[in-house]
Amino acid sequence: MSKDERQATETFEPQESTTESTAANAATLSTSGRLMAYNDQLKDSLKHGQVFTELLDTLIETTSATELLTAAQRLVAYQLDTSFVTFPQQYSQSDFYLIFLNRLLALHGRERVILQSSDRFHELYHEFLGINTHGYFVFQLEETAQRGAYYTEKNTGETLFYLNFEKQVLRFNSRALTQLLLVDYEGKVAETALRGFENYLLDIGKFLKEDFGFDTDFTLMDPSNSAVYQLADPNLSSTVLDKLFVETAKGGRILERGAEGEAVLKLDDHVVVRLFSQETRENETDGWVLKVSDPEHKESWFDILLKYSFLRAWYLDNLASLEIRADSLYFN
Repeated sequence: MSKDERQATETFEPQESTTESTAANAATLSTSGRLMAYNDQLKDSLKHGQVFTELLDTLIETTSATELLTAAQRLVAYQLDTSFVTFPQQYSQSDFYLIFLNRLLALHGRERVILQSSDRFHELYHEFLGINTHGYFVFQLEETAQRGAYYTEKNTGETLFYLNFEKQVLRFNSRALTQLLLVDYEGKVAETALRGFENYLLDIGKFLKEDFGFDTDFTLMDPSNSAVYQLADPNLSSTVLDKLFVETAKGGRILERGAEGEAVLKLDDHVVVRLFSQETRENETDGWVLKVSDPEHKESWFDILLKYSFLRAWYLDNLASLEIRADSLYFN
């Protein structure tokens, strides 16, 4: 064999190139090159895992509300596994929502729920004292590209609120709150526990709004005197109003007619409930609404239903017409 026909010896030297280009050219590399490509991919995967642990450290330990939200936003969208490294034991994305809520409330000294771990279902969950013998709460991820999650009572499947970090939106579900707290738990859960749970939900909305500017809709739990609770039926029948008159009398109260034709019910501690048909500027009906007012701005329609059994009976018996509307974008 002539000298010219001999295979020249090739020398492979390290090159400054990206991992992606190394991997892309792996098929054309020598054994040494393939090993280098594999090693680079492995290093990147381990670095990816290290970033995850740093975010989790922040979620667990930070005292900054801003850092807490940023860490939660990244973790709920983080894909820890790669094609080169997988982690067999992981928290799910829905678990990070639960951890975030506990940490947010803890920063304000208002942590009310216990974060528990289920070995059976391999998930974290929230447990609220006084309710825990009847149900517990988890997040269920939204099955769309919106990347939000629903806070759900596991046994009944009732979704109490919707939370979206990216859109900074919090929406409460009036129908589910009514069904779970006023119907399913009636006679099973003490009123003090129900009020405590309501305050826990209000705290979540309050801190998300105050700390981060979240757009929050409390629906029937809104205690502000300016809150207007819109009813499901825009054309409330006279039959439903007649039933209110009857139930009010049974409760030892008098339903009065206000100066503008609204139904007015005066309750204890100067709390006043008004029911009327709201009109637009064009004098066209915009549906029936409820308003609750009190000197302390502390009483919501939910509080009224919880305290007065005769109003609760009227509301639940005519729920198809009287149900307080929730945001239809997030709840059917």
